[in-house]
Amino acid sequence: MELHTQMSCWTVLGLSADADTRSIKRQYATLLKQTRPDEDPEGFQRLRDAYEQALQHKEWEQFSEESQGVAGAWVLNDLSVMEVATSHGGTRSLEGIGTRELERQYTAALDHGAVDALENALLRHCVEHPETSQAQLEWAIDTFHWFSAWQRLELDEEQIDLLLELQQLRMVQPLREALEREDSDGFLQAYAQRSQYRWLNGEHHRQWFNRLLSRLLLDSRYWSSAIFEAVSIGQGWCTGAGNTCPDTEWKGLIARHEAPIFIARQQLLATQPCATPEHRAARLLLGPWSFSQRRALARRLRDEDWVQCRQLSSALYANHRPLCEAMPGATPFFWREWEHTFNSWPMYLGIAFACLIGTFVQYAPEGTRLGGLISIAVFWSVIFGIGGAALHWTSHQLAHRWWLLDDQLSARLLPGGNPDSAWFGWLRDLIPGAVMAVGLGYVFGLIASSVYVTTLLAVGLLRRRRLNPRVSWERSSPILKRGLTGAGVLLLIVLLGVLKVISNQGTVNHNQGLQQWAERFCSRMPASSAECSAPATVEQWYGKEYRP
Repeated sequence: MELHTQMSCWTVLGLSADADTRSIKRQYATLLKQTRPDEDPEGFQRLRDAYEQALQHKEWEQFSEESQGVAGAWVLNDLSVMEVATSHGGTRSLEGIGTRELERQYTAALDHGAVDALENALLRHCVEHPETSQAQLEWAIDTFHWFSAWQRLELDEEQIDLLLELQQLRMVQPLREALEREDSDGFLQAYAQRSQYRWLNGEHHRQWFNRLLSRLLLDSRYWSSAIFEAVSIGQGWCTGAGNTCPDTEWKGLIARHEAPIFIARQQLLATQPCATPEHRAARLLLGPWSFSQRRALARRLRDEDWVQCRQLSSALYANHRPLCEAMPGATPFFWREWEHTFNSWPMYLGIAFACLIGTFVQYAPEGTRLGGLISIAVFWSVIFGIGGAALHWTSHQLAHRWWLLDDQLSARLLPGGNPDSAWFGWLRDLIPGAVMAVGLGYVFGLIASSVYVTTLLAVGLLRRRRLNPRVSWERSSPILKRGLTGAGVLLLIVLLGVLKVISNQGTVNHNQGLQQWAERFCSRMPASSAECSAPATVEQWYGKEYRP
């Protein structure tokens, strides 16, 4: 029967019978994480019985080895083997006992050299019954210095770590739940109870608690200045030397604490003229403008403006979630697609149309064939495209540098309009547009200038339409964009090829026209030669291969 019991406990623990006490404790701690009392009561009881049986078996082995060769009663520190076993068995039954009884058992264990056994049993009991052993745990922390640098090295590391995790979770959970409920009083009450956890007095645990609190406050959607001030006083957080809060988290906490001042300043910048990148970023994100007005402003921004937009958007996303929800698309990053938008395509479209129509109007009446017309149109489109790119870059750089001047001139050009949403400006549109129109008119005439201006006006009117802010900035697939661009280029090449084939239909084919032999022969003969006399004969014109 005894052999069957031993084999059963080793089978449950998954160990061999020669395993030492430390291996038994480690295996039990590992299996304890997998078998919870509330989930599998029978399995937990079976595991616990096997663990106790294995420990008792090892204790009997140890007592037997130490007492070999001694006749009569086996004694150990004036206790018989049965008395030691009974004492050790009593330490495993700690359910419901108070600190006074623990003190009595501790005194008895000191007298009989069984303190380690009492401590191990108490640790096992606290791990198995965390809900009802808080008073016993606090007594053990004061008596045995658990969770500190002075705790006994022989304690089971896995069990002590598991017990520490349970205590940390018990302390943190009320704080987290109070923040989720946006309950400042509940948070402060839970924070005031930290004094009950005396293990927090250790330096390592104080640092852990500081990091935990800072991350809780930073990651929470809810912010309370009362909570921040109370925690700062309680934890010793301050600006300057002696600050116990991690530097990175402290900067974020200060930013959230000063959020009302920050938002008030940004909203003030949004109402002022766009003199700096800070003004332009605040106006784009926080200005009371429609979606079309924001997009019109975004077309004028440059790299330094987008850098400021990224910084402001990150600050708003981190510290002002309710404000972000009121933005277009409920995100402060709605402008991301606009940052890389290619805005000069209307100019190139107008150049292409103007050169094509101007070429046909000017050169088609002179008898130029279709292939020649297309070649002329492509040549001048490339010339004006290169010049237009340089003009576009220069004018927009000047307009960005003298932003306020351009706004003032635009307001005079379009009285009553909003300068930020104006789709036409002096420096950025009127001057470069006029230069391009004059150049096209000089080469192709008034019709080309009219086509170019009409194209730009049509695109401007289309851009002023009211867009759907919930759809327009959704990230489109870059593969789809590139595929459509490639398909457009391929279609253009095919169209030009078709036009070239059509234009070649009126030209001479093989064996038509003056042949090379006749041209070479007559070029060496005098004009009075009979073979080269005009008009040319059929053989001279078509060659010998011709058969009527």
